[in-house]
Amino acid sequence: MNWDDPLVKKFAYLIGAMIILCPLGILLVWNYGDAWGEWDPSEVAKEVGASKVAGLLKLSGVWQYAILPDYNIPGWDDPLHASIGYIISAIVGVALCLAFYYIIVKLVYSKPTTT
Repeated sequence: MNWDDPLVKKFAYLIGAMIILCPLGILLVWNYGDAWGEWDPSEVAKEVGASKVAGLLKLSGVWQYAILPDYNIPGWDDPLHASIGYIISAIVGVALCLAFYYIIVKLVYSKPTTT
C-alpha cells in the first residue's frame, strides 16, 4: 500500500473520522432505548408479531461468541466508557477487515512456484 498516494491518505482520514464519530449512534439514543435497527429478536417479535420472525428467533442463538459483544467492553456501562468501547470496537473491526483483505490479496496474487 502506497501511503504517499493522495487517494489512500483521503481514505485513511475518512476511516479515522468514522471511527472517532461512531459513538454518536449510541450517545444520541442513550436514554431512549436501542438505536434504530439494533433490536434483539424478542423485541422485533413483540413489535411485528412472533409468527413473522420465527426464523429470526430460531437463528438468533446460533452465534454467541462475539469478540466485543454489543460493540463494547463488558462492564463499561456509562456513556463515556461506552463511547471508548465503541471506538475500540471500530478499531478492532477495521483491523480484522484489513487483515482479511491482506490474506485474500496474498492468496489471489501469490507468485507461482517455479519447477
